[in-house]
Amino acid sequence: MTESELPTSIQFLLIAIQLVALGVFLYFVIPLVKSEDWKAKFIDNKTARSILIVFILILSFVWGLGAFFDAFFPVEELK
Repeated sequence: MTESELPTSIQFLLIAIQLVALGVFLYFVIPLVKSEDWKAKFIDNKTARSILIVFILILSFVWGLGAFFDAFFPVEELK
């Protein structure tokens, strides 16, 4: 059974459960995020800054590679 075969009420129930889970997650995480000194931990620390730069470069490379293959080698649907 795919998502499109589910009744509308169950689809809305699943969306509501996901939104409640997101709210609970944010309720617990936001105080932890606010209490950290992010500048001292990531920007002033040269090792952490280097790791963040490498992570961003890898993420952009993988995203660009995926965009390239999606543009030039699209998925063919068999009918």
